[in-house]
Amino acid sequence: MIEVLCLLMGRILLLLIGGYELIWRFRERLNALVARWSYDYWLSPTARDLHERRVLADCRSQLTKTPQHLVLVISPMDTGVDAVLLRRIFNYALDVGIKHVSLFDRRSKDKGYVDLADLCENQGSSFKWSKTPTPNSPSKVETSPKNGQKTNGYVNGANGSHSTQLQLYQISAADGHALIADVCRELYEKRETPMVQNLLQQKREALTEQITEMLDKRLGFVAPEPELGIIFARQTCTYGLLPWHVRFTEFHTHPSGRHFDVETFANILSKYSRCEQRWGT
Repeated sequence: MIEVLCLLMGRILLLLIGGYELIWRFRERLNALVARWSYDYWLSPTARDLHERRVLADCRSQLTKTPQHLVLVISPMDTGVDAVLLRRIFNYALDVGIKHVSLFDRRSKDKGYVDLADLCENQGSSFKWSKTPTPNSPSKVETSPKNGQKTNGYVNGANGSHSTQLQLYQISAADGHALIADVCRELYEKRETPMVQNLLQQKREALTEQITEMLDKRLGFVAPEPELGIIFARQTCTYGLLPWHVRFTEFHTHPSGRHFDVETFANILSKYSRCEQRWGT
């Protein structure tokens, strides 16, 4: 009798959880639909553009610090982030002075995966895309410079006060823990060489710097470590995102299905500007 009662209570609990999940998804989709309808249909494209520029200008004037590198993490279960939204976020980042944006999309191609090669095609010179190299091509791979401009990962004033281009990077799942395993394997195989022996005799920081340098070389592009990350998911999870690069990154989780607009982006930047950056113990 007790076993039957426990089984019945378990099934009731599962039904309650399923019902809550259904109601939560319906609520988020309804909020997103209402927000998108009011935002996209009540405003003309010109009025919407002016509104976005005004919001970003106000936000930029109030920031005490601006991230140089923004990373976007999309969970495998997210269905609300598409190429249109990403293009808007890239434009927002360009307007506020962010110079580097990385995209880490964990979805499969049949579940909404966005390829920067397709997104940046015919976008003019505002966006510059770099992708990680294949195993047969360890050097940096990127699109050809436009308008005669030469770049090395830092585009048009990355070391100055104003950026007229946004450097985009596509990060894959193989660029995280797999790269760390590959570097550790290489160091182990060369453990008898003078270089590795010399590193082992020095302080731990020397070995750490060597590993970081090898990881960056395999990654294929040079960019500062991201100061701010936006995770599109129901829970805060980096999904294996470049563990050696996000040691000090401030992450903001944007729930899947919730509407994302210029006010949302400005609010995230304002929170980042007010936070106290963590630099370890």
